[in-house]
Amino acid sequence: MNGNLKVPSTSLNEGRIFTLMKTSLLFPLVLVLGSLLHAASYYSHPEKGRSENSGTAESPWPGLEQLIQDGSLAKLQPGDTLYLGSGFHGQARISGENASPITIAAAAENNPKLAKLEIGSGKNWIIRGLEVSPAFAEAPYKGYIVTVGESGKASDIVVEDCFVYSTLDTKGWSAKQWMSTYGGMLQGRNGSAITFRNNYVLNVRWGITMTSFDSFCMGNVISDFSGDAIRVTRDNAEVAYNVIKNIYVGAKDGDANHDDAIQCFVFNKGRGTMRNLNIHHNYIHTREDENQEWPAVMQGVGLFDGPLIGFTVSDNVMALDHWHGVSLYDAQECLIENNVIYNPWGGKLQPWVLLGSKLKQVHGNTVTNNFAHSIRLGEDKTVTAEGNGTVTEAMYNTRSKQLLDEIDEKFGAEHPVAHRGRMGK
Repeated sequence: MNGNLKVPSTSLNEGRIFTLMKTSLLFPLVLVLGSLLHAASYYSHPEKGRSENSGTAESPWPGLEQLIQDGSLAKLQPGDTLYLGSGFHGQARISGENASPITIAAAAENNPKLAKLEIGSGKNWIIRGLEVSPAFAEAPYKGYIVTVGESGKASDIVVEDCFVYSTLDTKGWSAKQWMSTYGGMLQGRNGSAITFRNNYVLNVRWGITMTSFDSFCMGNVISDFSGDAIRVTRDNAEVAYNVIKNIYVGAKDGDANHDDAIQCFVFNKGRGTMRNLNIHHNYIHTREDENQEWPAVMQGVGLFDGPLIGFTVSDNVMALDHWHGVSLYDAQECLIENNVIYNPWGGKLQPWVLLGSKLKQVHGNTVTNNFAHSIRLGEDKTVTAEGNGTVTEAMYNTRSKQLLDEIDEKFGAEHPVAHRGRMGK
């Protein structure tokens, strides 16, 4: 990568304004635009930087971890951007509440790397374009590679365009290594209005875990994982346009977790309702390589612990070899619409669309225009159902291409940091 520090062509202008307007309506528009007009740019470089420097491109600050420790990051004002140069920036633990967003982003044609990223307590931060992996750490650590809002209150945080992984090479990994590896990204229990957008999460146990209220998981790729790809445990969440693929290790390998592409349950295994989860336009594929080591089966959208109130599951496309394609238990006033679920491998596990019940509290749902190997709605005596049918290979192929083309158009065919396509190894 080029070591020169310069502004990316879109990160300060339309990129930031689009992100702000899309992910949060909590910022007064005049305040946001005013801060952008008065924004300043600063630069950090782990090799060329010095604490006594002015923070310009010609006189950069040191790497991110060091400039946090020496207080330079605290000099940034709302609307400012800190551009990071290529090299290793340590482990970043960011905090601080800002009146409007401060951005930390890769400088154009640069590849900044972190061993870990944490925003424990803070407001109005945008993190963009970083490579984050424990492979760069001096010593192993536990937990998630990227964490926001777990150890302190955090809101209005965006992490986007980052490449998050445990290691790039898992060849020869044992089942135990797959089950004990790092988690990818966590929206923590003390967070709200947190957005993870267009990140590439690779070779992890859990992909993205959402334990924050009013949060978003959009346009991410979660590839090569052994647990669940996306977990949601709090109300008012949106999970959309993600690509989920390549599940590893199952019960036969000693992994008791039943693997889900997208799962929800009440936070901390509590009892109560889950409300207003919108799952749409996600592409889910169990495995790309028929010779994959430690292959496993994966459930699609498995929402087993209700009551589930006001959910929408729509326009998702899935290739699964498991019964649970879209399964909602104790759903109330939910919509299941326009999903296509197909098993291209054959065998007895043929995925369905299901309204199930553990608590006998399912009612008032609408299920329309879904295509799977079977549609099972008998638990809801008040269901509105029409236009549903049996999936065909041709239908699956057509809808797969349409959805993947749409995701590529919205978020890019190649990830800007991982330099990988959304499908294909």
